[in-house]
Parts: sequence; structure tokens; C-alpha cells
Amino acid sequence: MTPESLFAVCNYGVLPAWILLAVAPTWTWTRRIVHGIWIPILLGTVYLSVLLTGPATPPEGGFTSLAGVMALFTSPRFALVGWVHYLVFDLFIGAWAVRDARRREIPHGFVVPCLFLTLMFGPIGLLAYLVLRLVLRREISLDETA
Repeated sequence: MTPESLFAVCNYGVLPAWILLAVAPTWTWTRRIVHGIWIPILLGTVYLSVLLTGPATPPEGGFTSLAGVMALFTSPRFALVGWVHYLVFDLFIGAWAVRDARRREIPHGFVVPCLFLTLMFGPIGLLAYLVLRLVLRREISLDETA
């Protein structure tokens, strides 16, 4: 499968999970699909297989400078790996926010805009949720038992 095809499959493949988080957060299938281990395992497998099946040497670049990271992402393979990385972690944060809001009795309607922001802008969505949580519950701990 080409990097472009894998990108499309992964990119559009996570959208149903985001929709479930937004419109059916307590549904049994949402818990099974989104809050389970299968999506991270599938995306992690794609991530690993793309890394292992590509050229032995990455393009010039690295992680110690912005120019180095930009050079890495000139390769379709490394851009795909980077994008899958975002997909996995953004969905993980969105699912965590939904679970955390439920535990803290934050109305789901307030969480949905944070989910959209997390899907589109990752850290901004997390920031929005944490500010919402701080304003509504005055909680600063990320401890799940708090």
C-alpha cells in the first residue's frame, strides 16, 4: 500500500471514533471501540510497519533542530509516520477528556467543542478542556482518582 493510501485509511479511519466520542460517549460500542486498545494497536502497527519497511537510512535530518525535523518530513514515509503519531495521541487525549469529564460530572455538551479542537489542533483542545475543567470544577490535578 502506498504512503498516500495508508494516510487516507488512517486519517479517515479515526473519524468514526471521534464521532462516537462526540455523539454517543456512553454507548457500549463507544466504550469498546474508542476506549479499548484496538485503535491504538492498529495505528501503532501501521506506524511500526511503515518504519520497518522503509529505507534503512532516513532522509537527512533529525530531532535536534527545527530544520532537521523539516528535513525528515520531506519524506512521504516520515510524514506518514508523523501524522499517524498525531492521530494516535490526539484520539487518546480526546478519549481521556471524555472519561475524565464523566468522572468529574462535567456536562458533555461543554466537552464537545474541546473534542473538535483536539481533533483539529491537538494541544489547543487539551488546553481548552483543562481550562474548562479548572473553571467548572476548580481541579488542577490530573490524577484520575481526584
